[in-house]
Amino acid sequence: MSDHLKGLTSLHLGLLLFGGTAIFSQTLQLNALDLTTWRCLIAAALLLGWLSLRRKSLRFDNRKEWLGIVGLSVLMGLHWVTYFHSMQIAGVTVGMLALFTYPVITVFLEPVFNKTRLQIRDLFAALLVVGGVVMMTPSLNPDDPIAMGVFWGVISALLFTLRNLTMKKYYSSHSPVKTMGWQTLFVFIMLLPFSSDEVLSLDADQWLQLLLLGTIFTAAPHTLLANSLRFLKASSVSLISCLQPVYGAVLAFILLSEQPEVTTLLGGCLIIAAAANETLKKKT
Repeated sequence: MSDHLKGLTSLHLGLLLFGGTAIFSQTLQLNALDLTTWRCLIAAALLLGWLSLRRKSLRFDNRKEWLGIVGLSVLMGLHWVTYFHSMQIAGVTVGMLALFTYPVITVFLEPVFNKTRLQIRDLFAALLVVGGVVMMTPSLNPDDPIAMGVFWGVISALLFTLRNLTMKKYYSSHSPVKTMGWQTLFVFIMLLPFSSDEVLSLDADQWLQLLLLGTIFTAAPHTLLANSLRFLKASSVSLISCLQPVYGAVLAFILLSEQPEVTTLLGGCLIIAAAANETLKKKT
């Protein structure tokens, strides 16, 4: 299997799992901060525990790399909190679509990080994404909760972009399981002082959902995404990742019986076109 195909396989599998993450913002009875805090503890225990069982190194080479991981953790933690907050105040669709302004942000920021020229093909794909997001998003009123949902979703997108570009530039040679394991642990430590005790009142079904969110829907997809960044450009990863709302819409239809609007389907077609443009590239 070529490196390009490895990256695409890892990315699309991760996106399918990412698509299910939004479901938990509606079914788990926790606020965005608590939800992020405890999913990170579960994910960290799984990832770092797996490495320990396999007797793999858990350490980074120097102090600079440790400080970098802490910085990545801050970006990731704030990204998760703002993302779930966006979905909880404005709904899954608005939150997910607002987040997917991040491919456009990535296309314009990656050349700055790598000191390269902007590719016209990537710009065209980004414009398709913008068109799809605009078509899928309902009209906004500044006094409507949707407006705040979009605001926090875009903030989340910026944080996610900065995290991805930084990890691609400085940590692509490290095991994605190790980098994600430490990031989730540091996010847990960072958010724990601000979390409430609502998690103690969860019933067995809610705890099962939290465990699923922290393992299959957090540790696995983020590790797969980190792995894909080892083989693909960050802009390619971000643009292909626009399939996530489509996967999410399908899962929401199956699990929550949500019916997408015609404009949602049309916008999704534009997003699929942008993702296909990147997926079918022969070179990264």
